[in-house]
Amino acid sequence: MIYNFKRILVTGGAGCIGMPVCKELLKRGVEVVLYDLYEQINAVKYKIDDNIEIFYGSILDESSLREAIRGCDGIIHLAAYLGVRRTEVNSMRCLEININGTKNVLDAAIQSGVKKITFASSSEVYGEPLKNPITEKDITQGKTVYAISKLCGEELVKAYSSEFKNFNFSILRYFNTYGPYQIAQFVVPKFIRNVLHGKPPVVYGDGSQERSYSFSEDTARGTVDALFSYKADNMTMNIGNSSSLISLKELGELVIDICGKKGELDIIIKNTFKNTDRVESREIHQRYCSTMLAKKIIGYQPKVSIEEGIKRIVEVGVSQPKWATSERDYTI
Repeated sequence: MIYNFKRILVTGGAGCIGMPVCKELLKRGVEVVLYDLYEQINAVKYKIDDNIEIFYGSILDESSLREAIRGCDGIIHLAAYLGVRRTEVNSMRCLEININGTKNVLDAAIQSGVKKITFASSSEVYGEPLKNPITEKDITQGKTVYAISKLCGEELVKAYSSEFKNFNFSILRYFNTYGPYQIAQFVVPKFIRNVLHGKPPVVYGDGSQERSYSFSEDTARGTVDALFSYKADNMTMNIGNSSSLISLKELGELVIDICGKKGELDIIIKNTFKNTDRVESREIHQRYCSTMLAKKIIGYQPKVSIEEGIKRIVEVGVSQPKWATSERDYTI
């Protein structure tokens, strides 16, 4: 059985995951309401489908949220305060947006009679895992303020569902999503942008750190499937692509090769975290997920390999809007 949603709100809908989520929702024949910050929307407005209704605002703005959510019966909540250095340096802002903002979304949902919310959590909640691949039963031990804010968001969602019996949820823990419209502060677009500008990818640490990267279209499809599925009600699931497990050194070399710069550029490995936004004590050396639960519940199966995903981003190009390097809030 699936929900018969008519109108769905997507917070953070103009971001890396939000854009393909909105596209996927349109394919399902529902009305889509995109809610995001002015700067984020304007950066990609030329790519937003004319059938999507746009609302500008922050999730801290309760009145704007209530206006956007009016008539919606489902929510995909992606909006968050992101970035390693930004969330650590601006920890109060991170907690305010990711916790208070999520509470505002939940309050608006209850007031409007929303049936279900899909909440975007993060692999960061697992911290340095005791074993890989990580399952949903494994301990959460977030190392960062961002991870703690996401765990708080998960608990808020569960508490609201417990208090309001007709309100359901799915919590999705995303593992390293990348794709078009992702700003070049994140590793995949950062490497691509460097290489396209004739600069080598720079790796901090020894380059052996391993991650599994999930293309945004795969993440989006799993997100929408979870919202629509009754079987996914009140479930917490990993969403990622463990077949794309790769070290940072290998990732840099792959980007150089795909961009046609092999022999022209060589990856730079710093073997240190000095003068970066990362510190050794908070670096995760290996983390990748099991998606067997998501496959069982919603039939989740990632389709896009890391090679194909990088090629698609190269075709689109990587932009770096002026606001992305400021201290303004942004969501993806």
